[in-house]
Amino acid sequence: MTSMLTTVAGCKFCDIVKNKKTLHLKEKDKCVVINDIKPKAKHHFLVLSKQHIAKPTDLTAADVPLLEEMERTGRELLREQLKKAGEADTVEDMLRIGFHLPPLLSVHHLHMHVIYPTSDMGLISRKLTFRPGKVFKPVRELVEQLKANAGVPDPLQGNPAKDDCHDGIPAHAIA
Repeated sequence: MTSMLTTVAGCKFCDIVKNKKTLHLKEKDKCVVINDIKPKAKHHFLVLSKQHIAKPTDLTAADVPLLEEMERTGRELLREQLKKAGEADTVEDMLRIGFHLPPLLSVHHLHMHVIYPTSDMGLISRKLTFRPGKVFKPVRELVEQLKANAGVPDPLQGNPAKDDCHDGIPAHAIA
């Protein structure tokens, strides 16, 4: 494992990443996953960046690989937990995976929430605190926004199949 690039004295998430390995549910090169201490659903994890980054608004397109690793790691742990409990695989409509934006930050260290199923969440959490929008940004939206801000071209741009939308299979394809 790569060591953390930066640490901030007094940051509780830096302390967890560096010193409290017993809390780690899963660890990768750039992130670790822990349980949220105030879970909003049966499965509520925090994916912590090993590098101290204060908030999602400090991220740039150079951080996209970090965000992708964080998302992948959180999804892997969720699938493992669901499988262990004998539950079905993830249903995307029942998953919230993303970041709180300022001013709704309780800890100033980059951490991504993985919450499943949303049906377990209370009304305020589901409709306000973790609702995609001004205070909660889904990870995929954040990644696309960072790429767009940096002028990273869409790899499917110009591909004629990009916008294909088939409601059904044409009859000639079945025959």
